[in-house]
Amino acid sequence: MQKKKQYSTVVSLCNQMDLFGATHSVYSLSALINCLCRMNHVDFAVSILGKMVKLGIQPNVITFNTLLNGLCMEGKIKEAVGLFNEMVRRGLEPNVISYTTVINGLCKTGNTSMAVDVFKKMEQNGCKPDVVTYSTIIDSLCKDRLVNDATEFLSEMVESGIPPNVFTYNSIVHGFCNLGQLNEATRLFKEMVGRDVMPNTVTFSILVDGLCKEGMVSEARLVFETMTEKGVEPDIYTYSALMDGYCLQGQMNEAKKVFEIMVRKGCAPGVHSYSILINGFCKSRRMEEAKSLLAEMYHKALTPDTVTYTTLMQGLCRFGRPKEALNLFKEMCSSGLLPDMMTYSILLDGFCKHGHLDEALKLLKSMQEKKLEPNIVHYTILIEGMFIAGKLEAAKELFSKLFADGIRPTIRTYNIMIKGLLKEGLSDEAYDLFRKMEDDGFLPDSCSYNVIIQGFLQNQDSSTAIRLIDEMVGKRFSADLSTFQMLLDLESQDEIISQFMRGSSQGRKIK
Repeated sequence: MQKKKQYSTVVSLCNQMDLFGATHSVYSLSALINCLCRMNHVDFAVSILGKMVKLGIQPNVITFNTLLNGLCMEGKIKEAVGLFNEMVRRGLEPNVISYTTVINGLCKTGNTSMAVDVFKKMEQNGCKPDVVTYSTIIDSLCKDRLVNDATEFLSEMVESGIPPNVFTYNSIVHGFCNLGQLNEATRLFKEMVGRDVMPNTVTFSILVDGLCKEGMVSEARLVFETMTEKGVEPDIYTYSALMDGYCLQGQMNEAKKVFEIMVRKGCAPGVHSYSILINGFCKSRRMEEAKSLLAEMYHKALTPDTVTYTTLMQGLCRFGRPKEALNLFKEMCSSGLLPDMMTYSILLDGFCKHGHLDEALKLLKSMQEKKLEPNIVHYTILIEGMFIAGKLEAAKELFSKLFADGIRPTIRTYNIMIKGLLKEGLSDEAYDLFRKMEDDGFLPDSCSYNVIIQGFLQNQDSSTAIRLIDEMVGKRFSADLSTFQMLLDLESQDEIISQFMRGSSQGRKIK
């Protein structure tokens, strides 16, 4: 009955045994513990262990392993470790399943270092780890970005005569891809094939995704073609990864071809696949094609998610169509989807950048009415919008209100304030705020220096600008292209700048 997963029936039978006074054995009670664990009633399962002891029935390794697994499955790792120690105190020798279960539980709860300690203890106690034990540790180390440590475990595994399987290799290949170490990932892939471990769809998808993220889309295409040659079927993740790679390179026609191959092969595109293509078309300024994909999703009864809508809204805002983005926002809300903080940021930015401050303020109000508290990103966007709209006092007032409301500005907030004040010709206020940044615990960055230098140059205060350039270079920042171009343009008109540029050409660095 356990094998047929009729867990409630087993529990019922055990209760009937108690009613009729039938004698339990270690096997019947271990079966009961297993069923209770499978039904997510691990606390009841623990009480059965206590019942076994009272009845004078000695639990065996299988009993403990079952309960260890149940505790780990529910994330009760502290209790699992305690049970493991009790097992040892009772004179029972933990086997490879006991150790691997605890190791897996520790890894899943982010306690990789403790898992490694248990692994070492296992070896010291003469219990030989198997491929599952090694693969569990390797996977957890890779997720913690400790891929070099993982490869040491892989070497130890091979030296111990335990052949790694496809899951072992997939973890390390993925680990190297996440670190951008594609040469190592490719080397390991070749090693895997050399050891007659057949890569599966997951292996190929990991490699395709890793190569695409590093801009190596041609190499990713070769891996994709090798996959089909070897008879391994790509899945939705493989196709989506390759599409994303082409989109990142702006090769939208190639991305669309991959999408079409996917459909032709009978692999139905999901919401994520459509979102990738929509994002690519938006970034390539092909907005009508992006919008037609949204319509296609509706036609195919695929419900777009918040990411799909937000991506399209961002494209519309970026190319000066915030009113269309707002219509899409309303459509999204009426379909029952909840906008997230990113959605609001994109719409606010679109309205502010294109001179629709009133619409931005209305949107902020509706956000607050929905009990969504705007954060510093939203307020920074609004401050910039107020400067664009020429609302100097409103921007200053909102900036001051941040401190009163206990909202901590960011360096970007300061940079926008400084830029706005300089644009209004308020050089002294901008300079004072630049110095106040440090008092408030913010060290000016490269952008801060370039913003204030450009402002002083525009306001024809070249001596302060040069002084700030010297300070900037002393802090190992450099002039950006805009600052450098301004200096070149002013060199023939301003004697101070002319002298400075002559000095820089003789060994004084500004870039």
